[in-house]
Amino acid sequence: MPTPLTLIATITALPGQEAAVEAGLRLLVAPSQAEAGCLQYNLHRHQDNPARFSMIEQWQDAAALSAHQQTAHFLTFGKTCGALLAKVEQQPMQRIL
Repeated sequence: MPTPLTLIATITALPGQEAAVEAGLRLLVAPSQAEAGCLQYNLHRHQDNPARFSMIEQWQDAAALSAHQQTAHFLTFGKTCGALLAKVEQQPMQRIL
């Protein structure tokens, strides 16, 4: 059985776009959690910077993550909020303990 893949995606909104980006990210949570292969998908806001959000994700495997990135809700977020983002950082990880 493959080791689950954890992804920490840190999304930084442009100044003044924090509320719109948060609203768009919130729309991703429920449909992403319902996807086959999704083990965890939770949205967080950084305490020290309200423009920074982190999505803590865990997927059954890399194929499940790849499928997620092709879903309508994921692609819609990119179309509706992509121009509102200053930066997106992705840290893929595998749990070892």
